[in-house]
Parts: sequence; structure tokens; C-alpha cells
Amino acid sequence: MIGRWAALGRELRRPLAFLGALGERFSRHRMPGLAAGLAFYFLLAFFPFILFLVAVVTLVPGVEGLTDWLLKSAADYVPQEAFKMVEGIIRGVLSTRRSGLVSIGVVLALWSSSSGFSSVMDCLNVAYGVTTRRAWWKARLEALWLTIALSFFMVLAFVLTLFAGPLATLVGSYLGPAGGVATIAFNWVISLALVTLVTATIYYVCPDVEEQPWQWLSPGVVVFTVGFGVASAGFSVWVARFGSYDKTYGSLGAPIILLFWLYLLATFLLLGGELNAYLDERRADQR
Repeated sequence: MIGRWAALGRELRRPLAFLGALGERFSRHRMPGLAAGLAFYFLLAFFPFILFLVAVVTLVPGVEGLTDWLLKSAADYVPQEAFKMVEGIIRGVLSTRRSGLVSIGVVLALWSSSSGFSSVMDCLNVAYGVTTRRAWWKARLEALWLTIALSFFMVLAFVLTLFAGPLATLVGSYLGPAGGVATIAFNWVISLALVTLVTATIYYVCPDVEEQPWQWLSPGVVVFTVGFGVASAGFSVWVARFGSYDKTYGSLGAPIILLFWLYLLATFLLLGGELNAYLDERRADQR
């Protein structure tokens, strides 16, 4: 049976027909509306997830500065007006004694943050045209372990970033500037690999499909990673230079910007899922 990339190559022989079929499928499944609902769930799960992540890391000895790293990383992607709101809320929550976070509040935060993955499961089931057969408790358990796995990969990315500079200096002292640059490039490659691995896991676990192949770098993963990265950067530049949300909506401007940014995230996540589902159907037809 041919793979997804081979199926994509065949579809691209008629690019207009392929894009038309994918767009019709995206519209027929009402993905724009589902993306709006998914963005709302992401907004509800965003701050509980940060709370859970920071609270868990406090249990790990020798790991400091995660909060500042998360905020710095968010500043690179979230539009500036929305980032100010995010920073204020996170620092306000964490201004209390962190020992109090490691309690039943962590469990509640984990449960709330996993709601985002539960919504992703429902939306990707629509993309594949299937009805979930999972029991509610099984679906919730899968959403919980996906949340924990995402937390683990974020902590790993934090550790890689934390030691990238000292490691590059150490390698550069032995191999020269080229060795230091290669070390930093390797760190970025590992971080990108973690992002694609998390996305591939979402596309593999969330749809209730039995015969779906595992693929780390599927066309859907590439579409999500590249598309959302470019759209997020473009939206941030547009808001900074041309947008007037703060003048139009006042104090509501920042939540609107954050919600629209999450809408972009949800849209490209569902678009990648639709692409994988469409290619899987074409593979089945060509078998």
C-alpha cells in the first residue's frame, strides 16, 4: 500500500482539483466552526496547563527558571498585546507560595487542561468521518496522558534551551566557532523534532481509527508546523504594525487577539488532520 507522501505526490499532479477537494472537505465538515469552538477550549485549558506544568516542575530538584522561559518563549509567538495579559495572569497566579500548588489544585488543573485534547479528539473524529467508540473514561485518560506527555516534552525543550549556550561554548572551545554554531543548530533541530513528534502523536492517538499508520513527519504535520508558524508570525506583525484592537475594543483587545491566535492554532491543526484523513482515503481507493 502506498504511503501518504506518495498519495500526495499523485494528488499534486492535478493541484487545482486536489486543493478544491481538500477545501470542499474542510468546509463540508464545518471545520472553521469546529476550530472556533476548539480555540475556546484551548483558551480555557491554557492557564490551567501552565499552572500544572509549573507546579510539577517545582518537584524536580535543580530545575529553576521555567516560568521565565515559558514567558520568553510565549513572547516570541503570541502577539505583544495578548502576551502582556498572559504574563500578568501567570505571574499573578504564581505569586503565591508554590508549595500550595502541589496539592489537589494540580489535579484539577490537569483535568481542566486535558479538556483541550478531548475537544481535539472530537474534531479529528469528524475529519476522519468516524464516531468515537471509546468509553468516556478511556477518552479522558488518553487526554490526560497526552497532557502529561506534552508537559514532559516542554520540560525537555526547556532543559535543552537552558544548556544550549554553555554547551555551545564548551564545544566551541574545542572545535572552534563552527562547533558552537553546529551545537546551537543541533539544539534547534531537536526542538523542532519534539514539536513534530507531539503533533504526530496527536494525529495518531486522537482519531478513533484502528488502521491508521504511525508517521512522524506526515503531510499533515508539515502543514501544521509550517502553516501555523508562518500565520502566527504574520499575525503578530500585522497586529503590531497595522492592528488597532486596543483602540477599537479597549481592555478587551488583548483577549480577542489571544483568542484569534488560538483560532489560527486550531485551524491549522484541523487542516493537517483533514489532509492526513483525505490522503488515507485516497490510499485506500488506490489499493
